[in-house]
Amino acid sequence: MSDPIETARLQVLHSYGILDTPREPAFDDIVTLATQVCAVPVGLVSLIAADRQWFKARIGFPDVETPLSQSVCAHAMTAEGGLLVIPDLSLDPRTRENPLVSGAPFIRFYAGAVLRTEDGVPFGTLCVIDTAPRPDGLYPEQAFTLRALARQVMAQLELRRAIREREKALAAERLVRDALATSEERYRLSARATTDLIWDWDRDTGRIHWDDELCTLYGYRPDEIEASTVWWYEHIHPEDRERVRRSVLAAVESAQMRWSAEYRFRRADGTYATILNRAIIVRTPDGSANRVTGVMLDATQRAEADAHREMLSQELSHRLKNTLAMVQAIASQTLRGAADIESARDALIQRLLALGKAHDILLAGNAEQAGMEAVIRGALALHDNARAGRLRIEGPALDIGPKAALALALMVHELATNAAKYGALTAEMGNVTVTWRIEAAEDEPQVRLTWSESGGPPVLRPTRKGFGTRLIERVLAGTVAGEVALDYRQTGLHCELTAPLTGFQGKDGVST
Repeated sequence: MSDPIETARLQVLHSYGILDTPREPAFDDIVTLATQVCAVPVGLVSLIAADRQWFKARIGFPDVETPLSQSVCAHAMTAEGGLLVIPDLSLDPRTRENPLVSGAPFIRFYAGAVLRTEDGVPFGTLCVIDTAPRPDGLYPEQAFTLRALARQVMAQLELRRAIREREKALAAERLVRDALATSEERYRLSARATTDLIWDWDRDTGRIHWDDELCTLYGYRPDEIEASTVWWYEHIHPEDRERVRRSVLAAVESAQMRWSAEYRFRRADGTYATILNRAIIVRTPDGSANRVTGVMLDATQRAEADAHREMLSQELSHRLKNTLAMVQAIASQTLRGAADIESARDALIQRLLALGKAHDILLAGNAEQAGMEAVIRGALALHDNARAGRLRIEGPALDIGPKAALALALMVHELATNAAKYGALTAEMGNVTVTWRIEAAEDEPQVRLTWSESGGPPVLRPTRKGFGTRLIERVLAGTVAGEVALDYRQTGLHCELTAPLTGFQGKDGVST
């Protein structure tokens, strides 16, 4: 009798269709971040199959899979809290006899965050491994980040499954649509009561009879219409014409009873409609075609809907790539400019939280725009001690694009972090004012955004520019095509950004 837990796990893996698939940048990027945050040489996305563990993404480990008997991740499936940490694998009775521990590559430390479905089925881990033991295990921030990145692995897997299910649904929809179109065709041909264009081609005379819908639907006057295949072919788009002509000839000269084609047909005003043309071929007893009766259905709206659906799919891919690129840039710059791993870890977590809050604000709306005030308040929420006047945020209602919203959230977070460490927010009576206004300019309206601190200790100009300063001066300013001025006044830091209104409201900003 099979193990129901194992059966459920294998069913989950099958539903994702992930085993033995090529490497994908999204998973590789997550493993890279995990190894950097936890400061280890090895990171894996490990999936527990029936008799093996297979690695969807891997860094620092040569094999793409190992036997299940060598899997440390298998022990994590029942870990409390969804995280298994083994400080020294050579001392743990579950793993000390493992060939990967007792022999090459002599792994010693393991930490794995469980990959689990919403209904509680565990099937793998996002794990990090070291060749040296770690008596203290993971820092709390590392454990938090490892779990968070495991959730991102789950998000990628769910996205893959959603896309596969969508493709299946579209295929089923096409089958239903074709069956429905055939049924509707039979009805129209028998009832002759339809708003679609019905045509009848007598092959003996070579004449085509067009019904009145050719005038109603496509704008032609009766004196502009000719009862011939020549006229018909001339009004098919030049790129489709020869294909349709060959298709018609092949159908009537063969033994088939039906013909159909999709092509572009010119309206009287010169524009083109997307046409689905279906016909029944009537044959004599000897099999030759003497008549073709068909229905021209205007499928323009369907074609536009298909194009819109494709555009949405491309937009989703674009958004995911942009988000991953921003996370990679933040992680790389944070780790490069940090004095030590602890400060790097804290700064990275806080910046990712600020980025996540900005995404939450976008998703609460329609993901196409966000209110400037909501973005600023979200970035300042951690620093609000509820004292009246500590944080003053004022400005007109202004919706901004998604790329500008993310960059603005990071800029405000950096300014607030600096104020909490060195500026006005270190003092009990310190204040921060954030204002913005829309001003008339020579070419187009512009936004003037001001950050002003007061009531804190005297401000000194820093001797070097850190990542936060570069982010403020380059990332947001570059995104909205604006200019940033930082003024280290005696009364407190003063930062002013001016940029075109279109830079803030554009869907993708104005620069990459």
